[in-house]
Amino acid sequence: MKTFVIYVKGHEKSEQYMNKCIESCNNSNFDAEPFEGVTPATLNEYTQYPEIKNGRAECFKSENKKIYETKKSCFTNHVRIWKKCIELNQPVAFVEQDSSCIRQWNNQIFNEVLILNVTSAFKQPVFDHVMNKPNLDLGVHNYNYSPLYYRFNNIFQNSLLIPGTGAYAITPIGAKKLLNILEKYGWDQSDFFINTKNVNLQYVTPEYFTFKLKNLNMSYGF
Repeated sequence: MKTFVIYVKGHEKSEQYMNKCIESCNNSNFDAEPFEGVTPATLNEYTQYPEIKNGRAECFKSENKKIYETKKSCFTNHVRIWKKCIELNQPVAFVEQDSSCIRQWNNQIFNEVLILNVTSAFKQPVFDHVMNKPNLDLGVHNYNYSPLYYRFNNIFQNSLLIPGTGAYAITPIGAKKLLNILEKYGWDQSDFFINTKNVNLQYVTPEYFTFKLKNLNMSYGF
């Protein structure tokens, strides 16, 4: 599977992690290549979208301009990958640079979006407060239960949220759906926007990617 590893060009640690991530993908059937990420300094080079009304991003806009711009930069990377998926007309994987591939891709069949790191995602410190974490079955399954749901009062309300965007695969059908939603309603924080109202979310276990490196936190660290 064609795989794009997002990193920040010129940031030593980000480039180091990206290289290690790509190395972990060698001989794994993940055809990985680096994908230079957007930062607030380069954000204006890309197509701009309004934020969705009454959403997470709108809160950042009024409270913290720096976080707003970094969240928008992060989201723009997803938009670029979705467009690349449609251009290539094949499923692709979006992988953040602090991920590590731990097993070979074996051409799993999925519909729109497949979470590639679901087990390790729920083990991240940001979810330590979550008590009722989902029981995960082996194989590919619909993401029908999650303690993470969209709480803001708009069209996405009560949808289930992807547990972070460290590693997921997407089909052209899924990419088109997300881009259509973006055009109609606007953007939100990436792990709020990729939800069960917008796209068919599935997960797979055993997972293909995990976090073996210190999380750089792309949204805040650059």
